[in-house]
Amino acid sequence: MPLTIRAIILVVITSLIGLNGCQGLGNSETARIKSEIKVSAKKASQAWEEFPRSLDRAGLMKYYAANYSGVKDGVSENLKDLEKSFDDLAVQFKLGSKTGSSYKITELNIQPFTERIALVIYQDETLFGRDGNVQGFIKSKCSTLVRKEGESWLTFHEHCSVSQP
Repeated sequence: MPLTIRAIILVVITSLIGLNGCQGLGNSETARIKSEIKVSAKKASQAWEEFPRSLDRAGLMKYYAANYSGVKDGVSENLKDLEKSFDDLAVQFKLGSKTGSSYKITELNIQPFTERIALVIYQDETLFGRDGNVQGFIKSKCSTLVRKEGESWLTFHEHCSVSQP
């Protein structure tokens, strides 16, 4: 299915959930959901920053649903792709790469649809370095759908595009 058709379907589904799903949420429920998602986003950000030292792929993967799908700058990815990218990065660190990163989530905007589904829009700011020298800065705008499974908020769909300077 072409990317544009998927994007249109996602917008329609999101709109329908938004129209029908929010009716039962009160202010206190909305505030609780937003708080839970903010905590989860902060923990995920910390796990990403700690990855070069910990190499704990499971510590990153626990924030993604088993049926995760995403699009990063027009390239589709799934859970297996994410696992592979984390494994490849871990190999670089194990081989002595002195690469590091600083990861920050800004402009966090959380829109709960129901008690278990929300849209999270944010800016992802990642600074990369090697041997103490800055190598690059990537700023992406992301729209993410999260779902509550048990006590955890998990990303099940994400779309990120690098912002133009």
